[in-house]
Amino acid sequence: MADLTMLERRKLESLLGMAGGYVLDFSNPNFAEFFRETVGRDIYADVYNLGSGSKAHRMRAFWQKEDNRVVGKLLNELLEYYTATMKPDVSLKEDCSRIVARLLGKPLATATPEPAAQKEEDAAARQRSKALLQLKQEFFRLAAEGDRNKAGLALEPLLNKLFNLFDLSPREPFRVVGEQIDGSFVMDGQVYLLESKWEKHPLPEADLLVFRGKIEGKSTFTRGVMIALNDVSAPAREAITRGKAPSFFIMNGHDLMMILSEAISLTEFLRKRVRLLAEKGYVCVPFSEVA
Repeated sequence: MADLTMLERRKLESLLGMAGGYVLDFSNPNFAEFFRETVGRDIYADVYNLGSGSKAHRMRAFWQKEDNRVVGKLLNELLEYYTATMKPDVSLKEDCSRIVARLLGKPLATATPEPAAQKEEDAAARQRSKALLQLKQEFFRLAAEGDRNKAGLALEPLLNKLFNLFDLSPREPFRVVGEQIDGSFVMDGQVYLLESKWEKHPLPEADLLVFRGKIEGKSTFTRGVMIALNDVSAPAREAITRGKAPSFFIMNGHDLMMILSEAISLTEFLRKRVRLLAEKGYVCVPFSEVA
């Protein structure tokens, strides 16, 4: 896995125009050919099938699967392609050149010294990436834990650390009842109730109705996030929006893994889900439609 920080990935995604699922002006055949000729990889192999399988998602999967040297080599060629075919953003290109030089372990003689504030920001991003990797490894360990009650209890500090990493002020400690974690967090000045359940099977309607009751019992403007690690059942998805406007949304284990893998930041994920809830009333959304 290339040790790209979230900030570095965002800069690369901006330069490569990945917001809409594309990568520069590549067609699918040209995209595949570029990878074969540059690094000898089949970018359309299943191992790179992340999210919707778009070129942008496959590029993100490539960053996750390959080491610094391979990723650096590809990005170096992409920078040359970008310079030759696009109208370069000089400042962004210079930032991305520094990233590529770091991945390849080479000095960048033409680069201007980074401002102190930028160095501090990059250091903080690397520290967050390191912390997220540790949390992901801990999550894998908990997923393999035979004692589900023990796993549920251990999930409490993991979620607290995750929400603290993104300055979301989680209420500590979360109140634990069996495998259920009750709490709250603050984002953009709004308080959200938070509950997590890690059951062997998708959650039934009853669990969602109980959570909705807790939210409705607080205030008319309270919203919530239910982290259902093994998702919710199909009948529950339909029933929870019948007759009443939803006041919370579901985040499942795949969503959590994508956040821990830095496919998307926690705050970006939550803001997108809040918007989908407010605009369309969506309680459950596949990750590929969020990232």
